[in-house]
Amino acid sequence: MMKKIIISSLILMTLLSCKKSFLEIPPVTGLTADKLVDLPAMKALINGAYGWVRGQGGVTYMSFTPIYGSLMVREVVSRNSTNYPQFFDHKINSDLGFMDRAYKILNELNTVAVKDVMSMPGTDLQKKAILGDMSFMRALVYFDLNNYYELPSTGNTVPLLQIPVTPTDKVTVSRAIDVRNAIEADIELARTNFTNNTLGVSNYLAATALAARIYFYHKKYDKAYEMANEVITKGGFIIESNVKAPFTPGVPSKENIFTFKYVAGDNASTFPASDLFNKFRAVQALGSLSLNPDGALSKLMNADPKDARWTFYKVDPTITYINGKYSTDQMDVALVRLPEMYLTRAESNVMKNNAVSSQDTADINRIRFRANPASVLKFMPSTSAILDTLFNDRTKELAVENGDQFINVKRLKKGIVKTTQEGTGLKLYSEYADLLVMPFQATEIAIYGLVR
Repeated sequence: MMKKIIISSLILMTLLSCKKSFLEIPPVTGLTADKLVDLPAMKALINGAYGWVRGQGGVTYMSFTPIYGSLMVREVVSRNSTNYPQFFDHKINSDLGFMDRAYKILNELNTVAVKDVMSMPGTDLQKKAILGDMSFMRALVYFDLNNYYELPSTGNTVPLLQIPVTPTDKVTVSRAIDVRNAIEADIELARTNFTNNTLGVSNYLAATALAARIYFYHKKYDKAYEMANEVITKGGFIIESNVKAPFTPGVPSKENIFTFKYVAGDNASTFPASDLFNKFRAVQALGSLSLNPDGALSKLMNADPKDARWTFYKVDPTITYINGKYSTDQMDVALVRLPEMYLTRAESNVMKNNAVSSQDTADINRIRFRANPASVLKFMPSTSAILDTLFNDRTKELAVENGDQFINVKRLKKGIVKTTQEGTGLKLYSEYADLLVMPFQATEIAIYGLVR
């Protein structure tokens, strides 16, 4: 269990008087309770929640996983910043406001969740679109929170809040299994409400793709296969011939299943593309994150220099920049792409059947042919060999994206490369599992006694 923090009464009083709880959340929309009675108000709440995710109000929520997840599994290293070495070294003592940001979004969504939306004036499709977006976003946010805050040794995680609460309400930590069940229930509600409905910010196929990701990382491989297969066979998406096409600013890609759109006028410092561009930019004095030469990703790419995905990187004599996927601060940011669905379908099929099929190798080859035709599989690998192949291909394909190598490494309980201070070889899952967990803020521990 997390060590209890003993705080003197003076420090506690200072915390309680000066630092706001993560539940003291101003409404994003500016609407008062008496105005939250119709569909335009509900839509305003939904737009407010999406706004927080996209970077309005000083929030850089959607850039969290590409940055911190990559640092946690040591794919990247930090430069020109004192904020990130703690993540690379697994000495995490601050959540940098991620929990605050997530609950600001959840507050908007939970306000919608408790309203009788279906009784408000309007069409059924309008109402279901609002409920679909609410469930879609709530599933996404809790999925992120649970992945980063669950303490493996206890199975405890963040508070599961599904109704609006105030700072005076009693808030406790939840069991991770309960949060996972709530996530799955929400994403299924999103799929139901988006069926034959194009009025939402999100849509049925985006919800189905997110469901595939959720079930995959929840190790429910039969459901993950079902969801990924539906997106692949019914979605009309394609694997672009050029690996850079999904990341080309201003050019929509048929490979991107759901993106957070750049809009002229977005806050230049907080929109995800801006944040990611600035952190990964290929300028020594300006960027913050570069490829770790000792990491798994670097070794995989160096082993296959003809892989087209290597063009996402800029190699200088002493540093390798990861600038190709976020080449400007004015571009859409993909939440989920079609290659992830192929890799998810293949691995889910292998995991649920403990065997390899020709479809599994074909799914891998679709990705490999685009990256390097010479690398396609020309034989049927063993089960263990294809799982290693899938891990490596997922690592290369989804690097510094929201597909998140961090949660994949945790799912499989794989070791990660040691730092120079730790020696050579791999640091085992048993050594880092409870270290790769975002901490609660001291304020929340003081106010609510949140201890995992």
